[in-house]
Amino acid sequence: MKVTAHRLFGHRHILREIQHVAPSAAELVRRSVRGRLPRTNIVLTTPQGLTELSVQTEIALLGGTVTPKARTQAEREMRWADRSVFGKAVLAPKGAVLVLLNARKVNHGNQVAPTLVHELVHAMQFTRPGITDLILAGLRDSYGLEPMLRRDERRYERQLKAHEDEAYRMEDRLTPQLNAYPA
Repeated sequence: MKVTAHRLFGHRHILREIQHVAPSAAELVRRSVRGRLPRTNIVLTTPQGLTELSVQTEIALLGGTVTPKARTQAEREMRWADRSVFGKAVLAPKGAVLVLLNARKVNHGNQVAPTLVHELVHAMQFTRPGITDLILAGLRDSYGLEPMLRRDERRYERQLKAHEDEAYRMEDRLTPQLNAYPA
């Protein structure tokens, strides 16, 4: 597991906190959540960096076949949401996961652990059967490559909600244990 910063000046204390907490959080999530933890890179960045890295990673996952117009539209839609999120997990090529943390939101030590646990739960969820195909279908739809059928969209939305609910439950359950967990 690699922890880095992207286009970020200052916030080194948060980066050090993430580097310290990440191995313990990963082990705790690995023992508590169904699935396996894929190769994971954690990046602390700005909201603009979240959008930039998300789009780059998603386009690489799709094989780089996205039109400039579709890329611009995806960036515009993502940019607004990325200003308010604490973090996000993005499926990357070769089964890896990119965990992006918003340095503007995760700017105190007590916000690092819950956000990290939440996003690592999502990383574990990506390894479950059928999820990669579902995510790829959603991305192909978002980037205008292949529209999803209405029933597939509903299935996709239900799955996203179920994963988000599980991540919040595990965040509430595991974060208190993380403070007592040896680093």
